[in-house]
Amino acid sequence: MTTDMTQGSPLRLLVAFCWPLLIGNIIQMAYALADMVIVGRLLGEGALAAVGAVGSTIFVVLGFVFGITAGVAVVTAQRFGARDFRGVRLSVGTGVWVSAAIAAAVTLACWLCTDPILRLLNTPPDVFALAHDYLSVSFLGTPFMVFFNFQSATLRALGDSRTPLFFLAGASCLNVVLDILFISAFGMGVAGAAWATNTAILCSALTCLLLVTRRLPELRLRRADWRPRPRMAWHQLAIAVPMGLQFSVTGLGAMVLQAAINTFGVAQMAGMTAARNVENVACQLPVALGQAMATYAAQNFGAGRLARIRAGVRASVLITVTYGAAMTALALLFGNLFVAAFLREPTAAVLDVGRRMLWVTAPFFVPLGLIFIFRNTLQGIGRSLLPMLAGFVEMAMRMGVALGLLHLLGVDAVYWGDPAAWVGAAALLIVAYWAYSRRWPHERDPAPCPCP
Repeated sequence: MTTDMTQGSPLRLLVAFCWPLLIGNIIQMAYALADMVIVGRLLGEGALAAVGAVGSTIFVVLGFVFGITAGVAVVTAQRFGARDFRGVRLSVGTGVWVSAAIAAAVTLACWLCTDPILRLLNTPPDVFALAHDYLSVSFLGTPFMVFFNFQSATLRALGDSRTPLFFLAGASCLNVVLDILFISAFGMGVAGAAWATNTAILCSALTCLLLVTRRLPELRLRRADWRPRPRMAWHQLAIAVPMGLQFSVTGLGAMVLQAAINTFGVAQMAGMTAARNVENVACQLPVALGQAMATYAAQNFGAGRLARIRAGVRASVLITVTYGAAMTALALLFGNLFVAAFLREPTAAVLDVGRRMLWVTAPFFVPLGLIFIFRNTLQGIGRSLLPMLAGFVEMAMRMGVALGLLHLLGVDAVYWGDPAAWVGAAALLIVAYWAYSRRWPHERDPAPCPCP
């Protein structure tokens, strides 16, 4: 079901669009959490450390391809907001070629570089083989992720945030079943967890494709729509590549820190992996609200309804600040319980690492949430270069604080890298949005279609 977000109450539209995204993001995160919990409980602390050691690397790769598909969908959403349905079909048809080409290149390059990546991360010898198995199989699943994320991003561009939720729910259930089956029954070890995720995502993507092509006439492409349009492709890439790089740059900073963390031993690796999963849970609402703002801003920008974008940002900021304060309190009060949930028999050392990290990072959940709101709003209006610059600032702040103070504070310096990165990136994005929006009129003519 498509939704026109250029009409009606901004707050009501954002909330209605956001809640399926929130549930969907939690379900999607459940893929990683299921791997962590099942691997940690069935295979032990060493296996959990191996999976956690490559998490930032997987984020870099999947973040890049996710940014590509989301950037392509920005053009689709702008065309839909302008009520240009031919432009919608041309954007989708060209976007298929753009996404497929990038997915193929990224998958091949990363799979061939698995061992060098692990060596750059200073992966300890006792978990190197396990990390290699998990990472190499995860890389092979990149095209499946692109396949599904492209469909999800396209549906969100048309205002449909519910359909991807149903398929994510099915994939999540299948993933848990396959995790247990592949690890316990088939004895595939940590590689089985990666194969389970790949299989579940592929099944979900294929099923989604069959349903969408039948139910949404806007996505029934004609033969001419499949022909790649160079001008449209360049326009999509101009938005999508900076978005992909922004996700990747953020992940690269995390990879550098992971390399430093890996030198402190398995207990430190396992504790920080569990604490970062708590942080991921805490930021799910801002992530979903940011995704909603991307579609909302893109449709209204395409339609020329610029004052509505400002109203949507105000509503989103209010929700994010309130939610962030509440999650900070919960993380500080119950952090040990959350960390312990990821291990069968957590040691005192692992619990201490997780608790210390959360006490540093949790008070900064509000600026973390604001990053998603302002970054996605700027990307929705086609201004993806500044969010990419904010990604570089985030990486520089994280690495500068963590590595610069490492000799003074030890591993505690790594904990402070995240808050510094969040504050720096949020400040830049807020200033950038204010600089753009203060020059906007209330209305303008719909944006033209970037196609022949």
